[in-house]
Amino acid sequence: MSDQPPPRLLTEAELSARLRGLAAHGAVPAPTTGAQVRNRVQRRRRGRRVLLSTGALAAAALIAVTYGALTSSAGQPAPPATSPPELPPAPVQQVTIDLDAYTLTIEGRTLRISGLQESCPIGETTVTVTAKYPSLAMPPNKFSSLTGIEVKQWVVTFTDRGRQHERLLTWALDPAAGLASIGHNAGAGAIALSPEDGKWVYDAIEPGARVEIKGWQAASPDPDTTCYDRQPVTGTR
Repeated sequence: MSDQPPPRLLTEAELSARLRGLAAHGAVPAPTTGAQVRNRVQRRRRGRRVLLSTGALAAAALIAVTYGALTSSAGQPAPPATSPPELPPAPVQQVTIDLDAYTLTIEGRTLRISGLQESCPIGETTVTVTAKYPSLAMPPNKFSSLTGIEVKQWVVTFTDRGRQHERLLTWALDPAAGLASIGHNAGAGAIALSPEDGKWVYDAIEPGARVEIKGWQAASPDPDTTCYDRQPVTGTR
């Protein structure tokens, strides 16, 4: 250890004198008094504290913003997956059969038909087309038993609501049968069209078409053995 005494602290007057000497040689600006020296030292200390405080606040703000963003993105549920927009249902084809006017209207076209025998109504006012057959062999009945099974052309069918049987709705007359029944009540449980119109309706109508049947129908029908067009479709198709 050194035996020399510690350096003596300068008094305020001595410190001011030395600073003025340094200022005279251009080292530092010359303070006039010791109070000015202390004020200058204090201002420097305050400046450093302000810089440190400003830096700390900026760092804290950055941390808060970053944490908030991470917390927000982590806490929010993921947006639901978007599904493709639903398409509107396809319009249902509309068909009208007018038994009083002897007409069938489809796709803006009105065609002449044969009506129903009073004793053999269809028995429905609204039906849905379920199937189509270019030719259909009907089951035997007492009217066709002498000549065998009757084959009908360009047949359109529906399923009735009572017994859930597939039945005839429209068919095309055989050219050999002539057109005497068109415009008259002649159908034994279904309506008929001319050969040309029957083929056109067969091509134009679609399964699922909604058919409105207008006009008067008898309340007390004959049995299916008499109304053979009303029998269930069970033959070769």
